[in-house]
Amino acid sequence: MLLFALLIFTLVAIMGLFLACDHFRGLPSDRSFAVVHAILSLIGSALVIFAALEGDVRVYINIGLAVIIIGLGVLLSVTKKKTGTAPKGILIAHASLAVVCYLILGYFVVVPN
Repeated sequence: MLLFALLIFTLVAIMGLFLACDHFRGLPSDRSFAVVHAILSLIGSALVIFAALEGDVRVYINIGLAVIIIGLGVLLSVTKKKTGTAPKGILIAHASLAVVCYLILGYFVVVPN
């Protein structure tokens, strides 16, 4: 289950990279692309939660980080809708925490219990 979550998060990371590049270039990003990014991240998070419910306590850190990352993503979306642009600091915090969470999950996939 964690391997499938990691594969989904790999796709989410690539999509997030495209979204961030568009933002830093000053180009508008496709709203549906951002929505798919969010939906896939929620599916990956659900898979990690299911792994935790099956007894894998190592992923609790990923769940905690995911709550923060999702909150920052919602804040980005709301701010962008209100002002027309997302704050770069929040975007960098969102992306940085996502990379840390991804690397931790990758470690848990590679190193067995």
